[in-house]
Amino acid sequence: MNARTIGSTVAVALAAGACVSVFAFLLARYGPAGDSWSFRGNGALAAYTLVPALVAGGWTALVLWYRGRDDWLRWGLGALAVGLVLDVLDAALLPVAGTSIDMALGGPLLIALALWAFVAPVLAWTAVKAGSSGRTAAGASSAAAVLWLIGIIVGLVLVGFVIPAGS
Repeated sequence: MNARTIGSTVAVALAAGACVSVFAFLLARYGPAGDSWSFRGNGALAAYTLVPALVAGGWTALVLWYRGRDDWLRWGLGALAVGLVLDVLDAALLPVAGTSIDMALGGPLLIALALWAFVAPVLAWTAVKAGSSGRTAAGASSAAAVLWLIGIIVGLVLVGFVIPAGS
């Protein structure tokens, strides 16, 4: 994995984290609200559940890049999409199904989302056939995976300082 690939990984991760912070800001200020629920104010914490979905997508893509797959981006976006479905289902529980259903299913959905961040890349490693040749050393790919997570967090925090979600 060359410096350009690592740089691209970090740049996309920073942008992804920044987008989560912007979404949290917009949700806190202008988000939907109902009789007994609101995504405004503290309800904007729901935006941060996008992070595990982003981690699942990024790590899956990096695993498959390392394994020499030409369709690494498609699989990574697919893993991201599964995480986003879990996010949307969790976010929709309270406004659509009410408090009791949200209390019963919200926790398990969030646990499934957190687990997906780890399960998706493991599935990519074990269930998806390797490509013709690996593109890089395992150490460099591991470093890229760590930088993906750090980049998301740094982007999230930096933009969060400029426009805090509660402001």
